[in-house]
Amino acid sequence: MLQARTICRPVDVAAYQSKSRASDYGVFMKIVGSKWSNWSGSVRFRPHKIVTPKDDVGLAAAVRMAEGHVRFPGNGHSCSPLCETDGTLIDLKAFTGLKGFDPEREVATIAAATPMWGLGSLLHPLGYALKTMADVDRQTLGGAVATSTHGTGRSLGSLSADVASFRLLAASGEVIHCSREENADIYHAGRTSLGLLGVLTEIDMKVRPVYKLQRQYFLNPIDKLFHQLDGLTRANRHFEFYWFPMSEMAVCKSLNESEARAPTRHSARTLAARGDRRRGREYVFAAINEAVLAMPGLTGPLHRFLSRFMPRREKIRWSHEVFPTPRTVRFNEMEYAVPYEKGAEAIREIAELIRKKKINTGFPLEFRTVAADDVWLSPYYERESAMIGVHQYYKADTGPLFDACEAVFRSYGGRPHWGKMHSLRRDEAAVLYPKFEEFRAVRQRLDPKGKFLNGQLGALFG
Repeated sequence: MLQARTICRPVDVAAYQSKSRASDYGVFMKIVGSKWSNWSGSVRFRPHKIVTPKDDVGLAAAVRMAEGHVRFPGNGHSCSPLCETDGTLIDLKAFTGLKGFDPEREVATIAAATPMWGLGSLLHPLGYALKTMADVDRQTLGGAVATSTHGTGRSLGSLSADVASFRLLAASGEVIHCSREENADIYHAGRTSLGLLGVLTEIDMKVRPVYKLQRQYFLNPIDKLFHQLDGLTRANRHFEFYWFPMSEMAVCKSLNESEARAPTRHSARTLAARGDRRRGREYVFAAINEAVLAMPGLTGPLHRFLSRFMPRREKIRWSHEVFPTPRTVRFNEMEYAVPYEKGAEAIREIAELIRKKKINTGFPLEFRTVAADDVWLSPYYERESAMIGVHQYYKADTGPLFDACEAVFRSYGGRPHWGKMHSLRRDEAAVLYPKFEEFRAVRQRLDPKGKFLNGQLGALFG
């Protein structure tokens, strides 16, 4: 196992850490008048106490002495109430930066509260990068790993699948190192833990040499797309598509490795700012979603317009710069993993249902792929998956759209993305996840008093 803070060749990690102070990473939690809110505003609560430990010792003390249930949010991008608590909320903003690097094993040790947009700038000077990233980079690494956050690519797993080992602070204050060889059951459970086993403080991520990606967008008639879909997902390292269900056209996106020249690499501050700065196109998209709310009859024409309005400009950049797409128009999301071979059928059924029921939304359906893994609570456990995402503008009622779609997902044996909205029950989870009871046993052993539970998590795992 990689020992935290061990550098296996001369690397000035302190220099990189000096560029990644907690203050450089912006606001981690949305706290106004002692109330916490997630990004979309769908989860709001007032914790009894907010604690901001400065180091491992302070964190251990905060966990041991915490009153009531304890939760520790990342950047608040999740739509589900994972972080909600009426007890103690722990702000981990001091736990950022690169802590170690092993070039022989190609593993980097990263503090769990490091935001995803900051990782590329830490790893690139070492000549390395993550194998994949999500479409959004506002999350912290710990939050992304805890929820099996994913990108797209049939040969690529989620971020959880690329965890080599990790350091966990348990409810007792004990620090546990976990890998395939050491505390293996906690390792298999903890790579997607929803924060139920303890606090991830450092994560050893598998990395690879830096690489560039060429991004391409193209329109495809929907019937033609489904005829070509399997070939497109095999031929491209990363492939996904967006489909406004009232339209007969889909916007396809591919990312493939390239040796072509890329522009000068963006700074971490530039990457941080671009995800928070709304541009002209996003203002138009927000206005369209307001129009859909006010005048539902415009949904069909607006879907056909948006299919041609979405960006299609090609570009080549370093992987960590091109994976994420700025998402400045707030939304709530439901996303399920269905068996890959059923993905096309499932998304077509959802689109037909939206049309039949005349459900209004200004967002497209999203289709991505993820490789199978062996992470106990992963939506992709031992199953190659198609990820289908449905979104709704943050001001809109999610009920009509999400309730209808969730019924379809369940009919295909879908497993929810843990960071998105869902209404999964314990009896359903026990059927969907073969290692569900083993996970619950590990959780009970590490946290017998249920310190890290909350209402939703207690109903599922308590």
